[in-house]
Amino acid sequence: MDTPSIIFYCIFGIPYFIFMYWLVKQDKQKYAWGIALITVIAVLAIYVSQKASKVAMDNYQQHQIDSRQIEHDEKIDSLNHK
Repeated sequence: MDTPSIIFYCIFGIPYFIFMYWLVKQDKQKYAWGIALITVIAVLAIYVSQKASKVAMDNYQQHQIDSRQIEHDEKIDSLNHK
C-alpha cells in the first residue's frame, strides 16, 4: 500500500466507518437511516468515480495526441536541420 492510500484511509476511510457504526447504533428504527445514508454515499461514490475515470481517460487520450504531434514536429525539425 502506498502513501496516498494510507493517507486516504486515515483521513476518510476510518472516520467514515466509525461514523457509520455510530449512526447505525443510534438508529432505533431498524437501522433505516444508516442503510439510507450508506446507499446515498455509495451511489455518489460510483457517480464521482465514473466522472473521474472519464476525465482521466480524456486527459490520457489528449496527452497521447499531443505527444505524437510533438514527436512529429521534432522529427520534421531534425530532418530540416540536416
